Amino acid sequence: MYKKKILRLSLDDIDTQYYGCTTYALSQIIKELIPIGVSFIDYPHLVRLNPNIPWKTRGNGAVSIIFIYDNKDKVFEIANQIVYENYTKAAKKSTPAIILCEEESITKELINFSEEALYKVLSVKKAKSIIQKHNILYKTYGGDLGLIGALAALANPLTEHTYELICYRLPKNFGLPRKVDKESIIKMSEQTFPYTYNNYDPISKRILVTPHGNDPILFGIRGISPNKLVEAFNMIKVDEEISHFLIFKTNQGTNAHLNFPFKICDVKPYYSVKVKGHVRTNPIISNGGHVFFLLSDGTSEINCAAYEPTKAFRNIILQLRVGDYIEVGGGVRPPNRRYPLKLLNIEYINILELAEDYIYGNPLCPKCGHRTKSLGKNKGFKCKKCKSSFPNLIKEKKIIPRNITPGIYIPPPSAHRHLTKPIQYYTIDLRINAPFDESLFYRQFN
Repeated sequence: MYKKKILRLSLDDIDTQYYGCTTYALSQIIKELIPIGVSFIDYPHLVRLNPNIPWKTRGNGAVSIIFIYDNKDKVFEIANQIVYENYTKAAKKSTPAIILCEEESITKELINFSEEALYKVLSVKKAKSIIQKHNILYKTYGGDLGLIGALAALANPLTEHTYELICYRLPKNFGLPRKVDKESIIKMSEQTFPYTYNNYDPISKRILVTPHGNDPILFGIRGISPNKLVEAFNMIKVDEEISHFLIFKTNQGTNAHLNFPFKICDVKPYYSVKVKGHVRTNPIISNGGHVFFLLSDGTSEINCAAYEPTKAFRNIILQLRVGDYIEVGGGVRPPNRRYPLKLLNIEYINILELAEDYIYGNPLCPKCGHRTKSLGKNKGFKCKKCKSSFPNLIKEKKIIPRNITPGIYIPPPSAHRHLTKPIQYYTIDLRINAPFDESLFYRQFN
C-alpha cells in the first residue's frame, strides 16, 4: 500500500525545430493523471532557461508539476509512455528527459542549480552528479542533454512570475495555417492591458500570440492573472477546432536571466548578464543597421550591440555619448574575426547618469561680437568683420542638450525574448501568487 506524498515531475527537450512541444507533452500527461486521482498543488511550471545556449531548440523552456499522489511508479510509467511517443513522432531527433522526485529531495543545491541554469552554461555531468547524489528517478532518450533543463525546472521557485494560457490544436491540424482572427486578438490586447502583455506589436503590426512552426500550439496568452487569461481566451475568435488549454505559472516576462550582476572581466560567452560601466565610444551604425558601442567598467571592455530587429530602440542607443554611466543586460556572444571582443546583445538599457555633451567652436570677437576665424594651431583668432587679432583667445565650449533622460529602455515587443520584462511590469510586484484553481488550469474541448 502506497502512502500519499508530495511529488514533482519535470520534463525537458521533447521538442525539435520541426515537431513537438515540451508543454504539449506535459499537458498530455496531466490529461492522464486527472482520472487516476492526482491532486495538483500549483499551476504547472514553465521555466525558461538561459536563452543564449547555442544548442537549444526554440524557447529553451522546461516544465514541471507539483502534486499529491500515492504511487509515483504509476506516474512515472504514464510520463515515460507519453514522452517516448512524442520522441518517436519527432523522428528521435530530440534528447528528452523525465525526472520524478519527492518534495523532500528539493534541496538548496537543486535550487542553486536551477538559478544557475537561467544565466550560465551548465554540464550534463553536473546535472547527473546531483541527480545521483539525491537518488532521484529519471529517464532519458537519445542522450542526456535534457537532464539539465529538467533538473532546473524541478526546483525553480519562480519567485517572480507571470502566467501563460497555452491553447493547443488537434493533431489533424498540425502543420496547417492557424485560423486565428487577427482583429479579435488586437481587441483582446487593448481590453485586457496591462493584465496581459505582448499579444500584438502595433509598431510592426505583428500578432505575437501565435507561433509559426509545426508545433501543436494554436496560441499562447501571457499575463499576470489566470482569471484574466481565461477572459482573454474567450475574446479570441478561432476558425478551427481546439483540443485543450493549460495555464502555466512561468518566469516569462520577469528578466529572471538578467538578475545576476557581472564585472565585465568575468563575462563568458553564452552567458546572460547585466553589467554597469561607462560608454567608451560614441555609438556607430553599421551597413546592416546594427548599432555598436564600447562599454568599460574598469576591469575590462565589451562591445555592446542593438541589432536591426530592435528598430526604434536603436535610436536610444545612438544617443549615448562617451562618459554616460549605464547598466545593460543581455546575452554574450563569443569573439570572432569581425568583433575581436566579446559582444553583448542588448535586451534592455538602464541609463543611470548622462555625461555632458559638447562641441568646441571659434569664439566671438571681444570688440564687435562677430564670429572669429582661427589663425592656426595655438596662434589665436582673427575677427572676420573688424579684422582684429586676438592671440590669446581659445575655442568656446558649447553644451549640446541631450534628447534622452535617465531611465529604463527596452526594444519593441516583436524583438522581446520569452524572459524579457515588459516595460509596464517594472512597477508591478511579480512575486504575488494567484490562488491555484484546480478547476481552471486545464480545460479539454475535443
